[in-house]
Amino acid sequence: MSGLDAKLVLYSRTGCHLCEDAEANLETLGQPFEHIDISGDAELERLYGWDVPVLTRGGVVIAKGVLGRERLRRALEL
Repeated sequence: MSGLDAKLVLYSRTGCHLCEDAEANLETLGQPFEHIDISGDAELERLYGWDVPVLTRGGVVIAKGVLGRERLRRALEL
């Protein structure tokens, strides 16, 4: 599996409007992804904390913060 084919994971937290926007934008772009809520998970909170939303591909952070459609297109090389 190439890096471009690796699984996308969106780390977010409950009540985060930027996270909700990122999820909606990924869906609009037709990108399958796994959604993981970091709330209550000490290790994920330590790793991603207030950087959410954080998008990873194959375990590597490719984008975080405000994830509008154009930024996601660039990060995903669409």
